[in-house]
Formats: sequence, C-alpha cells, structure tokens
Amino acid sequence: MPKHAGSLSPHSIFTVAESLRYLEPQQLKMFLHSFDSWCAATDKQKNILSRQRMRALFLLLRYSGARLGEVLNLDDRTAFDFTRKIVTVGHDETLRDVPLEKHVSNALQEILESSMGCGLRGNFFHIDPGYVRRTFYARAMDCGLPKELATPRVLRYSRALEMMRGGVPLLVVSNVLGHLSQDVMTGLRKYTNDDVTSIVRKAHKEVQQRTSARNSFVGHVAHVIVDGVMAEVEVVTESNLSIFSVITEESLRTLRLSIGKPVVATVKAPYITLHNVNNHNSAHKRNSFTCSVERVASTQVLAEVTGHLEDGSGICALIAKNNVDLMQITTGTLVEVSFNELSVVLNSI
Repeated sequence: MPKHAGSLSPHSIFTVAESLRYLEPQQLKMFLHSFDSWCAATDKQKNILSRQRMRALFLLLRYSGARLGEVLNLDDRTAFDFTRKIVTVGHDETLRDVPLEKHVSNALQEILESSMGCGLRGNFFHIDPGYVRRTFYARAMDCGLPKELATPRVLRYSRALEMMRGGVPLLVVSNVLGHLSQDVMTGLRKYTNDDVTSIVRKAHKEVQQRTSARNSFVGHVAHVIVDGVMAEVEVVTESNLSIFSVITEESLRTLRLSIGKPVVATVKAPYITLHNVNNHNSAHKRNSFTCSVERVASTQVLAEVTGHLEDGSGICALIAKNNVDLMQITTGTLVEVSFNELSVVLNSI
C-alpha cells in the first residue's frame, strides 16, 4: 500500500499495523471470482442452491463488515430494506442499519426472491458455521489466497479498511461495523511521523483551496494571550508570515485552539486597507504587508484590487474608486495592505 497519495483523507496516508490481517482490493476480487466460478461449475439443482446461498453469504459479509454470527442469525424476511438498500444486523446495543452498495443489494434481492430462495425465507442465511469456514478455505485455495486470510473476520477488517480508504471517518466505520475493538481501532489509525506531517501539509493546502486563495493564510497557532474575555492569537504561516487575530475567549475554546494547532486565517476584502508604500514600514506593523498589484477592476464608485504578497499569498481589497485614483494604483504598483486584528476570522483544521 502506498504511504502517501494525493489526498487529505487519511485512507491514503495512514499505516496499518502489521498485526492486522486484511485483504487488498485485488485479493477481494479474486476471492469473489472464486465463488462465482464455483457456482457456475455445477448444474445440479441442489448444489446450485447451496452454492448460491454461500455466495450470497460471502457478499453480505464482504460488503456489510458484519460478524459471522450476526449474518447467520439474520431473518432475511425482516432484515433487508431493498428500497433503501439497507440491512439491519446485530441486536440490543449493536443493532444497526448498514448501507449496501447497489449491486450487492440487487444481487441479494434477486436470490432471495427467486424460486430457489423463496423456500428458505426466514432461514436463508442459517448455515452451519463450520461449513462456512470450510467453504471459505476451499475457495481461497482455488484462487491462491493464504488460508489465514480466508475468514469472515478478515473480510470484516478488509471492509473497515476499504471504507477508511474511501474517506469514511474511523468512528463512523466502527459504528457501521458494530464497534470495532480498541486494538483494531488503534491498528487502523497508526500513523508514522512522516504520515502526520503529510496529513497536516495536505490539510493546509486543501483548506486554502476550499476557502479562497485570496486573503487566506494557512498556518499554525504560535502564540496565545488571554485576558479573561478576549484572546489574541498569532498564526504563523509556512512562509513565516505572522497574522494576528483577536477573538473571544469562548471562540478560543470552541475552536480548541492551542499552540501548534493548524488553522486558516481569513479576512474579507472590504476589511483590507491600502496605503502607499513608505520605506517598507509594513515590515514593522502587525497585519501589514507589501503587495504587488496585479489587477484593478472598478466601477464609478468601487474598485477591486488584487495582487500577491512576497510569499505568493493572494490579496483582494475592495476600496473606494476615489482612493485608487488618489494613490494612483495600477498594475505593478507596490502598495501596503493592512487589516485590523478584529477582522481576522480563524477556522481550525
């Protein structure tokens, strides 16, 4: 499995503990194909029904992530809602609705409502567990899978991993599968130091894309001062810009901001002010930077000025057209951009 892929979702970045046994997507396909070939290899009516039941059971285990005992105890007359494509498994505190993929729901509905399945309604999945395991081992041997990977438990862990790779949060995966053990939870979210760094960096990039490339500064909390009512937060970007924000102490707690926390600081365009550059004084003022103007679009009243800071951060300001004329701002002009600490909005990543 590649350590790093091009997405923020932890499914493409995390490392699975070596002790956790699971099947990769290609192995899952081979396993299912082995059941398909087995079902097609007989023309005896009794064998066809028996093998189709086992294939249906395999499909349900493979795509629901349910425990073997949960599936073997299903009452297929009440457990399935084929309209919503959901199967209800478990009991008491583990009772849950598990969404099924469309092709799986359709396949199960077809066999259950066929002439073969109708005679077993209510007991279709009531199969001897020993026979289930022996059949799984035989099908695995046919397609070259190790015996130790041909178990319902491995299918369960494989489904959990598959869902995480699809971007489903681990806690949601655990709820859908019926509360994974703590050992499995830990095994599925084991990150190396490089993984953690990669996740945070990708988060920075994606949050910046989701907000706006303009007036958006992604970094981490470097310093916090609290006076009992308000809080001053310093955010330092990867390019070492310091952005200061003043928020309420309640907001500080709600956002769970602390030193090192990745955040994105944004400022609305009307809150950006522009000044003529005077000896680069912006370097000595808070939230004040030198910007190279790239575009000026204006009406008779309002002007939109866009440009970039020295580190490449995009800036957009909305100011009165009269001020643009007075400062003689055009493409290529260097201006000082600044904004008040109270106008900086923070969002945690």
